[in-house]
Amino acid sequence: MGAIIAFIIRLVGYALLVGIPARIAEYFWERASLDQAEPLQSSHDIAVTVVLIAPFILALIGFGPLRRAAIFVALYIAGAVLTAPFAFARFAPAAG
Repeated sequence: MGAIIAFIIRLVGYALLVGIPARIAEYFWERASLDQAEPLQSSHDIAVTVVLIAPFILALIGFGPLRRAAIFVALYIAGAVLTAPFAFARFAPAAG
């Protein structure tokens, strides 16, 4: 029973660690009108899929010796998600 509770706590923790920056990035993505840019749609779809699946995978492997690696990957995904709207707004063709 303790392993299940630990898994659920890890799952919620990783979901918050990746999900909160994803929601902030989604705000910036829409604010920059990148949701209107057709060439960026596939990149956006891949990123959303990664953000939805990553907490579960990280919770599965995020214990014992792999804990630090899982935390690093979660923070890496959060950083990539937060910087993506700014990078795409700068280098992508103008939306509209």
